[in-house]
Amino acid sequence: MAEKEATVYIIDVGASMGEHRNGRNKSDLEFAMTYVWDKITSTVALDRKTAMLGVIGLRTDGTANELEGEEIFEHISVLQEISSVLLPDLKQLRNKIKLSHTVKGDAISALVIAIQMITKHCKKLKWKRRIILITDGRGSLEADPDSTSEIVKKITQDSMELVIIGVDFDDAEYGFKEEDKDPQKADNEQIFKTLAESCDGVFGTLQQAIEELGMPRLKSTRPVPSYKGPLSLGDANEYDSAVCIDVERYPRTAVRRPLTASQFVQRSDQANIDTQSTGTVLPDWDTDMPDAGTNELTNVKSSRTYQVLDEEAPGGKRDVSRDDLAKGYEYGRTAVHINETDENVTRLETQAALEIIGFIPWTNASHTTCYCRASMLTFLRSMNAT
Repeated sequence: MAEKEATVYIIDVGASMGEHRNGRNKSDLEFAMTYVWDKITSTVALDRKTAMLGVIGLRTDGTANELEGEEIFEHISVLQEISSVLLPDLKQLRNKIKLSHTVKGDAISALVIAIQMITKHCKKLKWKRRIILITDGRGSLEADPDSTSEIVKKITQDSMELVIIGVDFDDAEYGFKEEDKDPQKADNEQIFKTLAESCDGVFGTLQQAIEELGMPRLKSTRPVPSYKGPLSLGDANEYDSAVCIDVERYPRTAVRRPLTASQFVQRSDQANIDTQSTGTVLPDWDTDMPDAGTNELTNVKSSRTYQVLDEEAPGGKRDVSRDDLAKGYEYGRTAVHINETDENVTRLETQAALEIIGFIPWTNASHTTCYCRASMLTFLRSMNAT
C-alpha cells in the first residue's frame, strides 16, 4: 500500500507579490505559482487517495481560518482543506488564488494554521507530513522567540517536513544574491532560514526550485521479490556436500513508464457540449450525486462475444456462451480438442530454483557481455539475515 501523505501549501498572495522584479516578465505571484501548480498537478495526476493536500492563502484580503478571532491570524485564509484533489477542485483553486490588495498577514501565524490542519487531519496515525511555504519575505513577521520555539518543537515532535521557498531569497549554495535588498526582507530571510534549519527542513530560493522541476521524478515503490527460495551449489538430493542457502531476489531498478491514457465517451445527455472540453469522470454509481450533472464523460465498457459458423442461424453465425468453449490446438487446418485431464498429463512439472551450475576462469569471462536486462538488475539477500 502506498504511503499516506498530507501536504499543506502556504502561498503568499500579498500586494507585493504583484511586482515584476529582476527582469522577469511575470509577477512574483505568477513566478511562484509556476512551482506550486507543477507540484499540485503532479499530485492530482497520481490519482492516489492517500496523496492529500491543503492550501492556505497568506496576506489575503479576508480572513478564513479556525483561529480568525485572534488578531495575529487575520488575513490568512484556508483555500483548500486537506483532502484528495480532483480536476474540479483544481479549477476552483485556480479561481481562489488571486493577488490581494493588502500587505498584512503573518507567515509565522500561517505556519501555526498549517500545523493545526495537519494535526487535526492526521492525528497520531502514520502519515508523511509536509508544509511548503512560498513567499517573497516582504511582509511583517511576529517573530516571537517563544512561539517560534513551540513551532519548532511541534514540527520536530510530529516528524513534519518544513520547506520554505522564497522569491529572490539569497542562497549561497545555489549562487544567488539579490542586490539592494530591502532591510526588512533581509531580516525576514534570516528568520525563515533559522526556522527551517532548526526543524531540519529545507530553505532555498524559488529560482532553484523551478529549475529542479525539470529533473525526472523517481518513483519509490515497495520491493516485491521476483524469487524466494534456495540458492544451491550442487544437487542436495544426491550429495551431502551440496550447499543450499535461502535467499530472496529483488529488482534493483525498473523503467518508469509514462502515464497511459484511458478511453471515455461523451454522455448522451451532454451531446451539445464541445467534444474537446475537459470533463470529470465519475463511476456509474455516482450519477445521483449533486454534481453529477457536470459529469460530461463516462467510462467505456468492453464486452466480448463468441460466435461459430452456423448456416441455419441469421447471418450465418451463432452466438455461444463462454462456458461452452473448449480448449484445443491447431494442427494444420484442424482443431484438436484436449480436455483438462489430458492436459495435466502433458504438463511438465517444474519448480522454481536458483542454481549455480558451474564456474569459469576469470580470464575467460567476457566483460563486455551482459546476460541480464539493465532495467532488472537483481541482488541476493539471505532470508535469515538480521
